[in-house]
Amino acid sequence: MLDEKAREAIALKRFSLISPVLNGQVKNQKEYFDALSDKPIEIPYLGMRRYTPKTLRGWLYQYLRGGIEALKPGYRSDRGKYRKIDFELSEKIKQKKLEHPEMPNKLLYETLIGEGIISPDKVSLSTFYRFLKNIPVKSLDKEKEGKTKRFSHEYINELWQTDVMYGSYIKEGKTKRQTYLIAYIDDASRLCTYARFYYTQNFLALRDSFKEAVLRRGIPKMLYTDNGKIYRSTQLDYICASLGTSLIHAEPFSPHSKGKVERFFHTVRMRFLSTIDPTSIKSIDELNMMFFKWLEEDYNRKEHSSIGMSPLDFFMSQISRVNMCGDIDMLNECFLIRVNRKVNKDATLKVENILYETEEKFKGMRLEVRYDPQWLKDNTPLLLFHEGKKVGEAYKVNFHDNAKIPVEYIEDRKVVSENEDTVDFAAKPNSPVISFNDIID
Repeated sequence: MLDEKAREAIALKRFSLISPVLNGQVKNQKEYFDALSDKPIEIPYLGMRRYTPKTLRGWLYQYLRGGIEALKPGYRSDRGKYRKIDFELSEKIKQKKLEHPEMPNKLLYETLIGEGIISPDKVSLSTFYRFLKNIPVKSLDKEKEGKTKRFSHEYINELWQTDVMYGSYIKEGKTKRQTYLIAYIDDASRLCTYARFYYTQNFLALRDSFKEAVLRRGIPKMLYTDNGKIYRSTQLDYICASLGTSLIHAEPFSPHSKGKVERFFHTVRMRFLSTIDPTSIKSIDELNMMFFKWLEEDYNRKEHSSIGMSPLDFFMSQISRVNMCGDIDMLNECFLIRVNRKVNKDATLKVENILYETEEKFKGMRLEVRYDPQWLKDNTPLLLFHEGKKVGEAYKVNFHDNAKIPVEYIEDRKVVSENEDTVDFAAKPNSPVISFNDIID
């Protein structure tokens, strides 16, 4: 029987197979699935397998209806509200969206309710957003129709490039610290969708910056990264799969493949870092305030030689193509960190060396814990899941209150479980890479 870690790995692999269809990277869905079915596919924990086009299409529809959770093996078709969008209803929704591509999604939802096509009791707004974000909208410009190549980036938010740049040292208090700039560049417009200096170049900094970029500029169809450790995290895989974003890694030793983001970093060095005095900056917040001002008033608004206009003007000229997530709760859920934990005999578990307690019925069970890093700093409960379904919450242990518990009970408590999993921020084994040169044409 597959454990949760294996089921998650298989779901991510299935998503990687269908994501080119979701994001318009293939011209013909039938030809793509037929080609995939002709050769064996290596599936984590299962080995080499062959799948029919029908099975591959089934994964596509499962994802459209239920997201990444629906791609896990053993997923029950009757679990959750998102099963309420069956194939017939999905076709009606897609047709209405294609007829009105510029209609806001919330208004489209209300229109479909008014026409009796969907019922708010069966299809919630968040379920509707989750399904709708993966429907490709045809261009209304007939002259451009048919000209899009397999990996064409003439449209905004089709592909973002991201990378890390070593910044200046700044002295905060008595300590001199290295800074790192994490940036995201839209491939079509050259717009910097978001960038920020951090004291670390780890997954938490990457997660924070990527979430801000999505909140400000919408969801990209593809995210193109190098092979750095922070980009080879299962956590990032899950975030991208939850958003419907294909995560693509550059071919090793090919710096030219990230030309646009490297050019942006060169511009930052020449037009921003060269104009400031790092010794006068007292904190990283001060550095970022200066950088944000330069980014919005200089880089994003000045004409770019390769496109003949400013990145912001180019981006705004295609603003109707931006896929904003209208449900902030759903977006927050996509960015939650996921770790597996076995609940101890005293109904406690540990996350990043912080002790949490939950209900007695979970004793001995292995659960998936989802949380925002900020929750570890306050008293927000962590979310507990079993087989993709939320089953409860875990609360930070109050040691002051526990001091009143009888001694015989306290002695029975274990602070750390010997079966506890570690937080999965480590790099995962390399997966097949894609050359950026192959994507351009």
